[in-house]
Amino acid sequence: MAVGCVIELAARVASRELKNGFAVVRPPGHHAEESTAMGFCFFNSIAITAKYLRDKLNIGKILIVDLDVHHGNGTQQAFYADPSILYVSLHRYDEGNFFPGSGAPNEVGSGPGEGYNINIAWTGGLDPPMGDVEYLTAFRTVIMPAANEFDPEIVLVSAGFDAVEGHDPPLGGYKVTAKCFGHLTKQLLKLADGRVVLALEGGHDLTAICDASEACINALLGNELEPLPEDIVHQIPNMNAIASLKKTTEIQSKYWKSVEPYSVPVDCALAESQKQEREETETVSAMASLSVDVEQCIPQEGSRAAGEPMEEEPAL
Repeated sequence: MAVGCVIELAARVASRELKNGFAVVRPPGHHAEESTAMGFCFFNSIAITAKYLRDKLNIGKILIVDLDVHHGNGTQQAFYADPSILYVSLHRYDEGNFFPGSGAPNEVGSGPGEGYNINIAWTGGLDPPMGDVEYLTAFRTVIMPAANEFDPEIVLVSAGFDAVEGHDPPLGGYKVTAKCFGHLTKQLLKLADGRVVLALEGGHDLTAICDASEACINALLGNELEPLPEDIVHQIPNMNAIASLKKTTEIQSKYWKSVEPYSVPVDCALAESQKQEREETETVSAMASLSVDVEQCIPQEGSRAAGEPMEEEPAL
């Protein structure tokens, strides 16, 4: 039923009967491979829908954007050698140590599909966790440039919300806000004349799923979105994200003219470096102060506690 719902919705959007849509379905699908169920996924709704649009409705170019915190191994496998479908995923990777372990930056596709598989593989664990700044930067530097260059006829989104704040570390542990997902959806609506179809994927916190879904639906409806804080818009990503983006852009710039190797502006890098130095200095100072306080609280050998009578010297 989940697969049928996504196919029905996408077909109506592709035929312009509907402008866009969101399929709120269960179970999720992006981990399911051709002959293997995996990670709560039995049938890959997005992959099957993409193949239906390609083979039955003759849609020539399809973009799939996977927002789930886990890599969509099943979707990647389905189109790894297919140049008509561009698959883009941003996910927690941690050098292959986070489920399902696939989705390395150098997994770019094979044969005629080489270059049509983009993995923004976040690494560094949760020190610190990725948040709005990192996801917005990934969209600005990789996803939207490549997507515009690809120029899809329709956009399918694996709308997993387990990157939203509220999920425990084993399930994601990231700090992306629900409203950020609304803004990411708004950016995708600039593609394919707004023909965008979302299908619910992962998410284990009901509040996070509801809030993020609401934000995305507001974007699809064209409603005014709650603005992101100004400092978020101008902030640079954390150092782990910078390393991940550098690796991805270095690889993908060989395939996409619009994707340039990522570099942090000098003034921003200097400001970030100075900020880190200040934080390190404050930490060292605090630790030194704590150490002094502890030493003062511990009576030294041969000393007496306050109020303790002084022992008299024995008379000679």
